[in-house]
Amino acid sequence: MLSRLLRHPVTLIVGVAIALFALYEISVRFFAYTSDAYVMSDIVVISSQIEGPVSRLAVQNDQPVAAGDLLFEIERTPFQLKLEETQAALAQAKADLELAHDEVTAAKANVTSAEAVQTNAQATLGRVKSLSTEGFSTEANLDVATRDVATAGANVLMAQAQLSVAARRVTVAQANIAAANAALDKAQYDLSKTTVSAPEPGHVAPFTTRQGDYLEPGTKVLALVTERRRRIVANVAERHLARLQVGQKVWLTLGSDPWVIHEGHVSGIATGVARSPDVPEVVPYVAPTTDWVRLPRRFPVEVTLDDWPEGLRLFNGADARVLIWF
Repeated sequence: MLSRLLRHPVTLIVGVAIALFALYEISVRFFAYTSDAYVMSDIVVISSQIEGPVSRLAVQNDQPVAAGDLLFEIERTPFQLKLEETQAALAQAKADLELAHDEVTAAKANVTSAEAVQTNAQATLGRVKSLSTEGFSTEANLDVATRDVATAGANVLMAQAQLSVAARRVTVAQANIAAANAALDKAQYDLSKTTVSAPEPGHVAPFTTRQGDYLEPGTKVLALVTERRRRIVANVAERHLARLQVGQKVWLTLGSDPWVIHEGHVSGIATGVARSPDVPEVVPYVAPTTDWVRLPRRFPVEVTLDDWPEGLRLFNGADARVLIWF
C-alpha cells in the first residue's frame, strides 16, 4: 500500500514534467523568448588623427551635442609653425622657378648669339678660301678663319648645353613647387585636425581623457552615443534560426521603461558569430556561458520598435526582454 502511494506521486511528477517539456517544445514552434537583449544605437568613436597634447576639452560626460559642436582641441602651435614653414618653402620654390625661367631666356639668347657668330665665321671662312684660291690671301689667314669656325661651333654647343641645363632646372623647380604644394596641403590638413567637432548629434559617453594628455594618431578620445539606428539586439538561441525572418512581429519590454509592452519587428538576423573571443571583433561574439551553465549557441537578432515613444530616453546597453512571434 505504501509503495503504491509512493509510486503515484512519482508518476504524477514525471507526467507533469513530460507535459511541461512537450508544451515547451510545442511553444517554441510559434514564438521565441529571450531575456538576453539590450538597447543599442550607433556609437561614433572620436579618435585623434594627429599627435600632440590636449589643449582644451569642450565637453563633459553625458553632455548632449549637436553636429559641429566643438569636442576638444590639440595644441596647434607646432602645426601653425609647420604651416608657415611650408608656405615659405612654396614661396622659395616659386622664386626658384622664376629664376629658372630667366636662366632659360638668357640661355636662348646665348644660343642665338653663338649661332650668329658661327654663321659669320663660316661666311668669313668661305671668303678666305676663295681669296686663297685666287692667291690674294695667305695660308695664315685661312688657318685663323678655320679656327674661328671651330671655336664658334664649340660655343654654339656650349650655349645649347647651358639651355638644356636651364630647361631641366625649370622642370626641377616645377617639381619642387608641386612638392611644396603637397606639403602645404598636408600642413593645412594637420592644422585643421587640431580642432575636433561632433560629426553628428548625440550624447558624450563617459571618457577618461583629460587636458594635457598626449595623443598619438588613432588614440580613442571619446565616443558619441547617437540616436541613429535605435534598435534592440536580442541574442536568440540557434534552435529558432530556421523560423526567424525579417519583419516578424515582436513584443518587448525595456529595463529603462518597465511594465510597458512595446511593439516592434525583426529588422536583422546575424548570419554568423565568432566561436572564440580572440578572433577579430568584426564578427560578433556571444558568450555561450553564464556563471557555470553552458548555454546553447545564440545569434544576435536586431529588433526595431515600430514607434519609439516620444520622450523615451535612449540608454545604450539597457536590458530588454523580447518575444518574437513566428
